[in-house]
Amino acid sequence: MKLQNSTAIFLVLVAATLWGQSTASPNAVRRQPMAATSNAEGLSAANRAKAAANQNLQQMGATLTKMQGLLKQMRAHTSSAKDPAAKANLDMWTLMVEQLDRQYEQLRLVARQREEFEARRAAMYKQADEKAAEAAKKAQEAAKATAAASPSGSTPAAPATQTTATPAAPSTSPN
Repeated sequence: MKLQNSTAIFLVLVAATLWGQSTASPNAVRRQPMAATSNAEGLSAANRAKAAANQNLQQMGATLTKMQGLLKQMRAHTSSAKDPAAKANLDMWTLMVEQLDRQYEQLRLVARQREEFEARRAAMYKQADEKAAEAAKKAQEAAKATAAASPSGSTPAAPATQTTATPAAPSTSPN
């Protein structure tokens, strides 16, 4: 009887875990196009999505821990039983929990890689912003230097082009 109760609880936990994974699809974050939102709204939506993903990962880890505990209890109850069906059932649940554990570890790895990628991307944007600010500062300094060097105090719109006049041919008059 205890084995059946443990199996039923275990089955409910597995179903809840799988249902939770299926409802939190990766496309759920992309329902509202980013072009329609401002940058601040886009960042807050990205932060909410990241927090939701982290929360789902934590919930999956907690559920997996409970499942491993129940599997341990099932092993303790079936160690004294000689029923081959109970042992086969235990083997099946062991395989399922092991598979879920591998998937959980893969998700943790992907989440860690995503965080590292986001950190590298943010660092690249920061570096690009710093370079752009430095280039803008140099351009302003060059414009000030050019303005100070010109006698009228204004910068010319376009560089002066040299025009050479061709000498007119001497006119010869018949007189």
